[in-house]
Amino acid sequence: MPPSGPQATKNENSILGKVAAHVPDLIVYGDFSQEVPFIETFDGVLLFIDISGFTALTEKYSTNTNLENGADQLTQTLNRYVGDIVEEVMVFGGDILNFAGDALLALWKVNRRHINDIITLVLKCSLRIQHDYGVCDTEVGLELRVKIGVSAGHISKVVVGDNRHQYFLVIGRAVDEVRLAQSLAKAGEIILSPNGWELCHRKITEVQKIPDERAVKVKYIKHMPLEFDEEKFFERCTHHLADNHICDNQEILRKASILAPNEELEKRLRKFVTRNVLKKIDDDQPLEYLSELRPVTIVFVNFQFDESANTLHLSKAVQDANIYITEMLHPFRGKINKIFTFDKGCTFLCIFGLPGDKQADESTHALDCALKIHTFCSTSLMKVKLVSIGVASGPVFCGVVGHRVRHEYTVIGRKVNLAARIMMYYPGLVTCDSVTYSESKLPHYCFQEVPFTDMKGILNPGTIYQYLGITEKTMIFKAYLTKERCEDYPLLGRKRETDIFEELLEKFKYFKESHILIYEGHFGYGKSQLMAEIAYLGQTADQKVVAVELTKINVSQSFFTMRTLMAMFLGIDTCKSYDTRQYTLQNKIRGLIDDSYYCLFNQPFYVKFPASEVVSNMDSLRRKGELELIFVKILQHAAEKETTIFVIDGAQFIDSTSWEYLEKLLRSLPIFIVLSFSPFEHKRHLLCSAPGRILASTANTYIRLKELCPTVIVQKACQDLGVVSIARELETFLIQRSHGNPFYIEELLHNLHINSVLQYHVLEEDEESEDEWDSLFTTVVLKPQDSTNVDYSESDEFICTVKQNVKLHNIMLPPILKGIALAELDNMTPSEQMVVKCAAIIGVTFSTELLLHILPDWTKMKMNQTLAALVESRIFECFVEGKVQQSGQTMGVFSQELYNCPFIETAAKGESDLASVIAYRIKQEEAVMQCKLMGFCTPLLKEAAYELWLKSQKRALHLKCASYLESDAHQCKYCGEGDFIAFHRYAVDGMLWKIDSEELRNEAERDIVSEAASDLVSAMILTAGSAEAIRTSLTTQESFRVEDTEKAFLARLDEIIRLFDSTTHFRNMDSCYCEKIVESVIVPLSHHCMAVENYVRAFYYLLECAAAYVYLSNNYMAFTYLSTAECLLKSLDPKQKIINQFEMSVLYCLKGEVSYNMGQINLAKRLVKKALELLNRSFPLTIVGAFFMSMVETSKHMSHQKKQNSWQMSDGREKRLALLYQEGRCLSILWQVFSLDPATNSKKFAHLAALMTVNCAEESQDEAQIISSYMEFSLCCQLIGCQQEWMKYEEMAIKRSLHLGVVGRELFILAKVVASLAYMKLCLGNLLLASKLSYRAHEICEQTKKSKLNCSILFNLFTALFLSARYTQSVQVLSWLEEFSFRGDNIIGKACFVSGCMDLILYASFSYKPFAYCLDFVLANEGNCILLSQNGIMLSLYSSMAIWFARLHLWDHFKEPFEQVKRLVRRTSTSLTANYGFCKFLESETLLLQKYMGERPDRVRELRNKMGKNLEQAMTQCSTSPVYYPRVYHLKAYVLLLFGNDEESQAFLDMATKYCCENCLERSWLTISQEWWFTGETAMEDEWLKTAPDFPVWKEGMSDKDLEVYERNRYLLKLPEQESNSSFIITNDD
Repeated sequence: MPPSGPQATKNENSILGKVAAHVPDLIVYGDFSQEVPFIETFDGVLLFIDISGFTALTEKYSTNTNLENGADQLTQTLNRYVGDIVEEVMVFGGDILNFAGDALLALWKVNRRHINDIITLVLKCSLRIQHDYGVCDTEVGLELRVKIGVSAGHISKVVVGDNRHQYFLVIGRAVDEVRLAQSLAKAGEIILSPNGWELCHRKITEVQKIPDERAVKVKYIKHMPLEFDEEKFFERCTHHLADNHICDNQEILRKASILAPNEELEKRLRKFVTRNVLKKIDDDQPLEYLSELRPVTIVFVNFQFDESANTLHLSKAVQDANIYITEMLHPFRGKINKIFTFDKGCTFLCIFGLPGDKQADESTHALDCALKIHTFCSTSLMKVKLVSIGVASGPVFCGVVGHRVRHEYTVIGRKVNLAARIMMYYPGLVTCDSVTYSESKLPHYCFQEVPFTDMKGILNPGTIYQYLGITEKTMIFKAYLTKERCEDYPLLGRKRETDIFEELLEKFKYFKESHILIYEGHFGYGKSQLMAEIAYLGQTADQKVVAVELTKINVSQSFFTMRTLMAMFLGIDTCKSYDTRQYTLQNKIRGLIDDSYYCLFNQPFYVKFPASEVVSNMDSLRRKGELELIFVKILQHAAEKETTIFVIDGAQFIDSTSWEYLEKLLRSLPIFIVLSFSPFEHKRHLLCSAPGRILASTANTYIRLKELCPTVIVQKACQDLGVVSIARELETFLIQRSHGNPFYIEELLHNLHINSVLQYHVLEEDEESEDEWDSLFTTVVLKPQDSTNVDYSESDEFICTVKQNVKLHNIMLPPILKGIALAELDNMTPSEQMVVKCAAIIGVTFSTELLLHILPDWTKMKMNQTLAALVESRIFECFVEGKVQQSGQTMGVFSQELYNCPFIETAAKGESDLASVIAYRIKQEEAVMQCKLMGFCTPLLKEAAYELWLKSQKRALHLKCASYLESDAHQCKYCGEGDFIAFHRYAVDGMLWKIDSEELRNEAERDIVSEAASDLVSAMILTAGSAEAIRTSLTTQESFRVEDTEKAFLARLDEIIRLFDSTTHFRNMDSCYCEKIVESVIVPLSHHCMAVENYVRAFYYLLECAAAYVYLSNNYMAFTYLSTAECLLKSLDPKQKIINQFEMSVLYCLKGEVSYNMGQINLAKRLVKKALELLNRSFPLTIVGAFFMSMVETSKHMSHQKKQNSWQMSDGREKRLALLYQEGRCLSILWQVFSLDPATNSKKFAHLAALMTVNCAEESQDEAQIISSYMEFSLCCQLIGCQQEWMKYEEMAIKRSLHLGVVGRELFILAKVVASLAYMKLCLGNLLLASKLSYRAHEICEQTKKSKLNCSILFNLFTALFLSARYTQSVQVLSWLEEFSFRGDNIIGKACFVSGCMDLILYASFSYKPFAYCLDFVLANEGNCILLSQNGIMLSLYSSMAIWFARLHLWDHFKEPFEQVKRLVRRTSTSLTANYGFCKFLESETLLLQKYMGERPDRVRELRNKMGKNLEQAMTQCSTSPVYYPRVYHLKAYVLLLFGNDEESQAFLDMATKYCCENCLERSWLTISQEWWFTGETAMEDEWLKTAPDFPVWKEGMSDKDLEVYERNRYLLKLPEQESNSSFIITNDD
């Protein structure tokens, strides 16, 4: 509807014009003096136009998940087509009375004597419409066609309503005939009614008779120039219609659109327009914003009148019905959209859930209102003989339909048609569709299925139900749990919650004190399934569980909850008749109470005991009190025999009388109650004193249910689909869309399934998938199957994938989920809605600065006020600096915070005065002003709000966001502000241009040297001279010894640290915020670029995301974004070659790096080689090729060493650097991969790759890169045994790092060099130097706020100190690690901390944190996606757990962690942490062997053989970390001792002692083993076992001397008994 001309401008600026556009001229220029209801009769001609095919078009847009942006496309198609037809009608002088869905009714009001001319005019209009618009092809392949009916005669206008809302309808014979005529028409036809045929100019009207009908089909108007002057005819018609306010100005289509402001008229017209539209008009918002595909509930109400009913009867009945229906709908925000009559009947179209009106439980409200309306209309309306109501729920098009000067708000869609049809085909009933039935969540006995009937135009309507309503009698005792526990469908992700229930129940049984366990969770969090599980767990021999599930209806039923609980407790809930119920009850209470009190049960339990004199003399209050005492007595008697547990699901619906009785019950006897609540619902009950006091008790246990972690989400998806695995893209889709809500997962999967998005394949057995990219986190094998030829057996296992060419990010929310979110959105003010919708464009988390940037002409104050209101209502939440929500993050240790009950604060707060409320709001606004980052509390709301935008609006806003963010898409200033992929932007065409303007950036580069760094540079120049002088002095000292180099390096580090201390600005420096940039800038940028279909930039930012997450040690998120990039790549046309080879190389390189980090060595090698190929860099396949290439690379290296030239600036330098950095990265990964292979040839390949890495760095002339490559080459030489080169390049790296600057990237490189040196020394067992270097690296990281690197350094420092038996310092470092990791929410750091705590318990015999704490952490975080990608750490954690349980002989607990260890061992690299974990795995395996020798001799040989291989593998792996050789030799000595080989055992024990060097921890344990096994005269006592599990706790201020007392508390590897091991003695032949 594009506006044009001066008329359009006036209409746009006039509120009256906007309101009048929704009302016909019949009302605008009508009589407002009469009181409603009133009737006005006149003559006229009616035109009814029906558009066939529009329902199918709506269905296409609303159900096809591959078609996004359905609402705006549907709006444009509809308004373009209907608007042209409306304009044609108005050109011919017609008045559009109303739009009835996909039809419209027009009126030509005329004097009776001129009606024949006007009929001809209307027929000419109809013929023009059929000629010009009779057939319309749409862009989705469906055809729209027009059917037309015309009638003429007497018409009555009836106005009904009240002072707030008024409606008009037209009735009479002409109205009935025009609807009948239209129904007779086929597509492309015009039917003239019988009366119209009687009154028209028959001479010039060519018609065709219709068999058995009086109506006729109009073919054309005859051309008779002599008898019919067309020009004069139109002049006559204009004169006839003069009273209809037809505009004679050709530029103005309708006079009502240019009305002068008239407050009184506007006030009267507003009564005919729905409030939803008026709010948009008043807020000056475009009406297009009201057009949505949204889930609603449609209610059609039809009543048929007696034949004797006249116009007055009809008018009175419609008015009465309107008043009553309005009263019924108003509390639930339902609206009457239209009232129309046809064939002695009247129909009301009512809608629940229009924009701004969405509420929870709208289907329930609609059914309840429908039944009440049916009862009222059937009994109270005059001359009504039959009332029929149809209810249907689902997505429909809600929006403005018509022309810019005349339109209406209406609803169109299949569900609208379905509601109308079931109203017609099931007369006299209140009927509903299956969706309404299920969404109402009402008990099944409130419905009755009706017989199937074919309904015109409706395919597959589903089951139709008659709604019977709810009465207290029908609901008696019917409150069973709707969720049933199923062995094949276990509860996932709630083990901790059920464990707490069992622990508390045991305490209750012991102490006999009343206790309430409260679970609170959002809708869909699985509270009902949890309650079913708890009810099952509570059912043991000496326990009785009474479980009920309440609904919203129960809250208004007095004493319902307690009456139902007691009925179930007494076993009378299943009794069908009065007699059976009475007999059962009498048997239960006989002997407990006097017979004269039996009649007290008559009312609550519907029994018929004879009334006694005692009870008859009681008043109602006394009877209530006596009944309550009887209940207490019954429960007390039962408590003597068994424990009673009350389980109440939906406890927010407990009625107030039951709350009061529960309070008395809790005081009278010990009882255990489990309640489940939904947030917010319980607050209204706290107004009642009883629940406030009960729930606020500090003795209660309160648990807030958390969202499911990503791994459990995947498990649930597999469970729901009945498959063993799902595709990676489906995993990502569910994790992002469900936000951990179990119900959302089910709905999303159901939506995908019914739309045929999912496909299933048989899982192939016995096939390894170790080297597949998709198997990094899950192991699946896709076996292609022809579904037509394969018979699947019951034993076949399936996997689920997504159909090709389906973009999951385009899938719209399922209607149920969208409805839930819209109910919350519609309760907001327009300003709040606008903020939420704009925030939804940005993402689940968003920057307030960016939000202000895209809000239309908002001030910061207005935004902050609105944000404060949204924070207060828990729509948004503020994020603390650096605490950004991660999809891969799960909750931490299950701490006591989960037990802090919010009811206490709510109950204690009470009412506050106005001043405190205002003060609180001001404080809230101040907090919001300080908040830079916010997020949605319920991300589902974000999804729903996002879908409300039209396509063009979304594109514009995404472009605006991307343009704003691009300047910040780089590393933080403390990391050099470069790309996460070095010089990435220079290697991709167009990335130096802005996304919105495509113009070259003319902004000056930011100065990367901070004020603090400038101070340091000045200080360094004064104290140490220039960098060039240092370089010169160093290059002249050829005979510089390694020891001297190390001393000089340590001195240099000390000097830098002193400078840090003396520089004020540096001490106030912020920490690295790269992670924040990734999550708030780069990740959103990838989404924004995808949304605007700029796939080059989208691919660029997806790679940046992946590289950033590799940089941040989050392999899972890197994997996710690389997979997303691959999906994007597959969707592009390969012929266009949009993505260049450099980025393809980056993709493969990053995939290789992630694969290497995950222990997939072969896959990593293959991917990295592919990356090198894409860079046109060859790598030899044979050892001969490696030999010759080594010669070439050595020559190149020597040439670089001699030249030492600086790079000459030239065009394309940055692009060349990008290629060199990428080559170096690929080669760096490649040498690490080859170094893990013990074969000699692999060592040569590793040496070559490392040398090529050095050459790439030297060619780049980047000092930091050169130093890093020297450190890598040194490490490579160490691993492959080239000691001379190892020492040489280590020294070279140290020397060159001495002149590195202390700002930006160079300072970070220095910190990494120190950390790498410390790591290498630790691996070699040089623990003293390792600790010295680590301390200094820690100081640098602490000053520069490199928290993530600091956590890694601290863990290595702890390891060095711990192995040195410097326990006091170890604990101090461990406390630093705890502080850094928990403060920064670093999950890897937390895991390292917990690992260190377990090491203290296992090997130092004292505890910093108890083992239970460590166990809780592992159990709570074992599904954490970040930790899942850290195989080495997880191996160490699980191995420690296995050792603990094995030492304590808790073999049932030992099994699970040991199985995890065995799985991880196969997928772990040879890092220091992984090797340590492998050593601990060997120890746990040794303890298992010891058990088998005593209990399972048949398993000994098998395990011994496995251990032999594992010990050999450990020896090979420890070549990269010799510090653990003593542990391997120690364990090998013990295994030999177990099998009676004392001599070899002693030899390996001596070797272990020899390799200890500075490893004092192992040396002391070896000393004890030596004494215990060989030199001890008497048997030693195992002090570790005596102390476990309650080890001494380390206290502040303890020294190493204080800890010496625990030195002998080491675990003793048990000495084998002579007789028991005689059969296992190893011989030389064995």
